[in-house]
Amino acid sequence: MRPLGWALGSMVAWSFSSALGTDSRWISYLALALALGLLYRAVKSGLRWWLTSYVLTSHRLLVRTGMKSSTDVSIPLEIIEGANLKRLTLMGIVDAAPIVVRVRGQQYILKAVPDAARFSHEIRQAQMNVLATGKGRPQGN
Repeated sequence: MRPLGWALGSMVAWSFSSALGTDSRWISYLALALALGLLYRAVKSGLRWWLTSYVLTSHRLLVRTGMKSSTDVSIPLEIIEGANLKRLTLMGIVDAAPIVVRVRGQQYILKAVPDAARFSHEIRQAQMNVLATGKGRPQGN
């Protein structure tokens, strides 16, 4: 939702100079610079969201960001204390919401997770399966 806000802000900034009705060039340049800056933030935020993936395996939760497939955050399911869905009213438009994952007193906020209710339920189910079977860690290490 944040990229949409930045994009709308850039449109408002661009139309600001014409709404004033002055022929001052410096106001037009200032509005153009502000619009381009806000548009840059919108594209950057949108790409970050689009290139972030959340992967749930039988042993861990992985959060991958960027073009490369390097794992930024890897959380073993056995140490997760809980996963709660935070509802934001505007996020319902795009069917995405943040999930707060509690791990040993810390909180990780997974931002704008698509179909967040289902994913948070799957995290809790996988965590219960790991704890029930006692197979949280691979053998041999």
